[in-house]
Amino acid sequence: MLDVKKILKRSWHILWNYRTLWVFGFILALAAGGNNFGNNSRYSANDRQGDRTPEIHADGWQGLEGDTAAEKINDAFSRLGDGIAQLRAEYPVEFEMGIALAITFFVTILILSVLTAILRYVAETATIRMVDEYEQTGVKVGFRQGWKYGWSRASWRLFFINFIAHLPALFMFVLVVLVGWWIISAALGGVESALISSLVAGIGLVFLFGFVTTILMLLLYIVRDFAWRISVLEDKGALESLRLATALVKRNWKNVGLMWLVVLGLKIGWTIAFFVLMFPLLAVSILTAVGGLLAAILPTLAVAGIASLLSAPGYWPWAFAAIIGLPLFFVVTFSPIFLVGGWAEIYQSSTWTLTYRELKAIETVAPAVVEAG
Repeated sequence: MLDVKKILKRSWHILWNYRTLWVFGFILALAAGGNNFGNNSRYSANDRQGDRTPEIHADGWQGLEGDTAAEKINDAFSRLGDGIAQLRAEYPVEFEMGIALAITFFVTILILSVLTAILRYVAETATIRMVDEYEQTGVKVGFRQGWKYGWSRASWRLFFINFIAHLPALFMFVLVVLVGWWIISAALGGVESALISSLVAGIGLVFLFGFVTTILMLLLYIVRDFAWRISVLEDKGALESLRLATALVKRNWKNVGLMWLVVLGLKIGWTIAFFVLMFPLLAVSILTAVGGLLAAILPTLAVAGIASLLSAPGYWPWAFAAIIGLPLFFVVTFSPIFLVGGWAEIYQSSTWTLTYRELKAIETVAPAVVEAG
């Protein structure tokens, strides 16, 4: 039987006695704190004839002047295009600068996202190897050697394993898009019964597959965590690691389920504790904001200078500079929060690494005991 108490105590010991891991934990917390960007746009306009409610007629969805929904959508896009053309004609400089700023923003986000993803898998690989080596030999390595552990083919395999584990979520996203398109098509078709049936069936499908996807993702996350360790510690390929991890979880489903429940409880407790710690951490962040300003000021001034040389007028150079400077400022300013979040990341990673080692040891000892008996 898995000694859960021993694993938790050992993970706690590793966390506080292996300070080099804190750096990689910081990276993991930074990667886990990524932002989701969404864009919701809504177009509304009052008809020149008043605020009359559209009605449903036998020949389809009818509007205020007999226009169908499709015609009104086309009219809305036409008006939007006219508005953009008018804006460009009246404010040519602001329009061009706005477009350039938006492109700069999205390119910066893309670069930061790719960089953060690379750092995440390097840090995950390094943490697994460093904890495993520390358990085997008691040796603590420095950051440079830990980085060498992480900068390897195994980190790319971890990315591929994680991608496979998220395929159900990708399928769910595609399903939601298709259901949305189905409902919109029914609405544009103008048949009330088709719209109602598509709404009922579409919402039912989303809820059903959402429930199935949630359960499947929970199982895949458990398999993924073991597959990561098999890939890193046994130098196996991504697909083989998933296959071996699935078999390992099946053979030890009671122990794995117990550890998952324990880790889930720890996550809930940590979430509550983190909210309590948030207030003093924010107070400390006021002090680290000075470091954030120092870290961001040179890149900000450099970008502003380059934008000025490229003929960006007025305050626009500082808008471009803010896109580069603000990420640096926020990382340094909120570094205490990322550091504390990194402790949780290291503790959880160590727990699963020690669990994997313990399960392998149990499976190695069990046949020997049977043969001896």
